Amino acid sequence: MGPTPRTRLCTASCPVRARSALLPCPGTSARPRLDPHPSSSRASWLPLCALALLWGVLPALPAWSRGALLGHGGTDLYPSVWGLWWWSQSERLLPLHTALLAFPDGMDLYYGSPLKGLLGKAVIPMFGLLHGWNLLVVAARVATVLAAGAAGRAFGLGPRGALVAAAVYGCAPTFHGFAVEGIVEGTDGWTLALWAWAIGRRRHLLAVPLLALTVLSSWYLGAAGLLLAALAGLRDRRAWASLLAPVLVAPAILAFASSFPEAAPLPDAVRAAMGSPLRLWDPALLDPSPRPFAISAWIGLLAPLLALYARRPWLALAAIPAVLSLGIGPWYDLPGLELLRFPYRLHTATLAILALAAGVGADRLGARFGRAAWLLGPLVALEGLLLSPVEPMLPGASAEVPAIYAEVDGPLLELPGPVAMPPGALNMSRPRARYLLYFQAAHQQPSPWVPDLNGVGTAAEASRLAPFAAWDPLVSAAAPDALPADTLADLAGRGVAQIMVQRRELGPERAERLEAALRDHGAVLRADDGRRALFDLASSPPPGAGAGR
Repeated sequence: MGPTPRTRLCTASCPVRARSALLPCPGTSARPRLDPHPSSSRASWLPLCALALLWGVLPALPAWSRGALLGHGGTDLYPSVWGLWWWSQSERLLPLHTALLAFPDGMDLYYGSPLKGLLGKAVIPMFGLLHGWNLLVVAARVATVLAAGAAGRAFGLGPRGALVAAAVYGCAPTFHGFAVEGIVEGTDGWTLALWAWAIGRRRHLLAVPLLALTVLSSWYLGAAGLLLAALAGLRDRRAWASLLAPVLVAPAILAFASSFPEAAPLPDAVRAAMGSPLRLWDPALLDPSPRPFAISAWIGLLAPLLALYARRPWLALAAIPAVLSLGIGPWYDLPGLELLRFPYRLHTATLAILALAAGVGADRLGARFGRAAWLLGPLVALEGLLLSPVEPMLPGASAEVPAIYAEVDGPLLELPGPVAMPPGALNMSRPRARYLLYFQAAHQQPSPWVPDLNGVGTAAEASRLAPFAAWDPLVSAAAPDALPADTLADLAGRGVAQIMVQRRELGPERAERLEAALRDHGAVLRADDGRRALFDLASSPPPGAGAGR
């Protein structure tokens, strides 16, 4: 005897087989039931796996095949790769201090993604830094698509709807842009999707540690997850249990706060500049020039149209993270929100809601058009790849280390060094991270410099390095006439053994004058490859040194 209309269960013909309180079966008041066709569910994973592999591998293949690091070398890539190496070398499970920077005192440091650091401990020793980094980037892209599809199925979407949800979230230009920039904490969108899967399956206790894992992968993904948990709790109060996730990772949160004691709320104008951009962009496909700054909240047309076709009132909740991601509004005076430095990353919460609604719309279309609806997921992914302002193919940065660095055998001062800039300001010294940080992974000698970390916890260079910073064309329009007396003696007294002069960064005239000043103070040329010169420091300057040029 079949069920009454009021209590009927979802069938294969139902466009939305609801498993979650967030997706009630249309026309019923009964408790939703799990998919009654597990065999078809297994077959439905094939298109999802194909999309995940194509999305993860193809955009990365050209750069990886020529031996390059995936990402732009002028943004976050080299600091991220250096941090992965640093974690892999550390004996601590959660390293929070390094002696490799700010030598000889060292400095407190919190890596952007402890989760990626832990994965690096396993991957880097096996594959090396180049292939280990690239493998983790590609694996994160694949896992994000798969986890988003699994979350869609957990929320009751059919196979075609889950494929669309995976494309809207996992193939979003936002996550693609994180990979383009080399932002280590941005590519692991799978952690948030895995938490959403637990919520969809109503495994609320399991969801708590999964959201804690999301926080460890990225503060901003964690913030997006907490926002989604608060919204999900409006329908099922048990989802509010996920708000306890920060308690599980409280030591990491406290460690982060202590590593950057000088962090302060951003000025309103700077925060707005770091919000989701509200302007039209030319597709990157039409402009072959590099676009290293890939901030994007681009969602295209297909996903919003599918979401609107779903006709679900809860789609309006997407307006909350969408507005927060703009980086403007009086709510940014509230505790917690005032410390968000990149509000555009809250767009991931908008993507999660949009993906679910678009999946519902795709299932409704699938009920009318059958197999043709399978094309919707790939079309959403292609739309973002070809029409968004983010480069469609992942760029590559050089992984080579010049042979001259084999001569480095003591604490090294690179000239010029990093330049601290206010948050939101374009920092032209960021490409120097290649020799300041990435090359350090090869020679493994400490540096007295303190790197610029997006203006967080970075003060002006210490007084002992100010005479060298004055030679930097980004710091001073005119080079000094000489090095002050006892400058090299003080540097050598603090344990620095060598100086590397980067001629291209300084310019030929400044480099020639600086090298002459170093020789006048007793430094001895160790190696010269044309683009850079390595000097050994004498233990004390010769008599009469200090006149300079």
